[in-house]
Amino acid sequence: MLCYVSLPDFVLKEFKIRDKARGQDLLEEVCKRLGIIELDYFGLQFTGPKGETLWLNTRNRIRRQISGTPPYRLQFRVKFFVQPQYLLQDSTRHQYFLHLKNDLEEGKIIPDPEKAAAVYALIAQATIGDHGDSYSPCDYCQASEIESQWSSEFRSSVSEEHAKLKGVRSAAAKQFFIKELSLMENYGIEYHLAKNESGNTLHIGVGSEEIKIFDADFNFVERFLYNGLKMATHVKNNLHLKIIADDGESLFTFRLTSQEAACALYRSITEYHAFYRCETVRNAVTDQFTRDLKETLISFFGDEESEKKYIFDVQRTSKEVYDHCRRVLYKRGCDPIQNPPAKRQVEFRPQTGDAKVAQLQEQLTKMEDSLKCKICMDAQIDTVFCPCGHMVSCNVCAANIELCPICRAQIQNAQHVFFPVTVS
Repeated sequence: MLCYVSLPDFVLKEFKIRDKARGQDLLEEVCKRLGIIELDYFGLQFTGPKGETLWLNTRNRIRRQISGTPPYRLQFRVKFFVQPQYLLQDSTRHQYFLHLKNDLEEGKIIPDPEKAAAVYALIAQATIGDHGDSYSPCDYCQASEIESQWSSEFRSSVSEEHAKLKGVRSAAAKQFFIKELSLMENYGIEYHLAKNESGNTLHIGVGSEEIKIFDADFNFVERFLYNGLKMATHVKNNLHLKIIADDGESLFTFRLTSQEAACALYRSITEYHAFYRCETVRNAVTDQFTRDLKETLISFFGDEESEKKYIFDVQRTSKEVYDHCRRVLYKRGCDPIQNPPAKRQVEFRPQTGDAKVAQLQEQLTKMEDSLKCKICMDAQIDTVFCPCGHMVSCNVCAANIELCPICRAQIQNAQHVFFPVTVS
């Protein structure tokens, strides 16, 4: 069976898999070719019969989900967006960068006006490298499709910010780009088009902590926190949400374009809640399945067991994904916590050709990075976790976590410590 998968950088890759392959088989092949271990963050999308954008369920057979005959066409996309400090691989950060860059250029994410120039400058540094002349537009600004929408003042601001990043490596620029966008309110939100009971068009945004409702022009209407969501269900092309508020319970109904779209929204809400909010994925989520008429008849009268069509495919929570990938990388001889990507690491280009100076410069950079907080990669390590004794963070980051990022032990006390040296 032939499948064509397009990547966020618009590269089309061809995969030949067995006829009875499940979505997980194809996703693993894509991630293997890209060198990605953290595949739980990603998924494959395809277009439904009525133009809906649907996620391929990795637990079900591909043929049972996509109508028509092979070759099937899918898109490789980020499904779950986590905070950048939890990304362990450069290949994963690269796919995050491409996805967020596309969302930014398509207007799905709108940066704060004060940070917009710096955000686009990070894209320029990550894609084309250094820009020495801050008084003229860089190659990125001249080639960008959205550059025509920029004012001359904003274009100059982007060029100035780009010039400040001289020497920053592409991987570091991507890391800081993801970090900037992760601070924005609409980071990682998945939008679904629907209508309310009055027939008004809405955009339902499913995020890591809440469900946001926007009107047709993406003006904010209201939000539903997950801890106030009592029930979510769908019947045909309608989605029903029962919300608990201070004044009692309220039932909200949203009508979508098709039954597949309603199921996709129901699935998105359930999987987002399980992935971001739960300690582990419960059996009530993993065990839900349906059978069509043919499979139902086989289950009643057939000698062989009929195949289940699972509704959800989320296997691990965000914490479990992080721990699992750390163990896999550690077994391969790589500890991403002790050896993270360097912050704003500058490439040293010795003008004299002295290899000894270059080697010392590289060693100095590694020494400085080893003393940086492994969470924010900005401040110096100055806190030890008790009782496990690990030292990996600054006091600001230590105040915002409950579990040690290395051994996952409960932090009973965070003790401030003093080093005889200071990172410059």
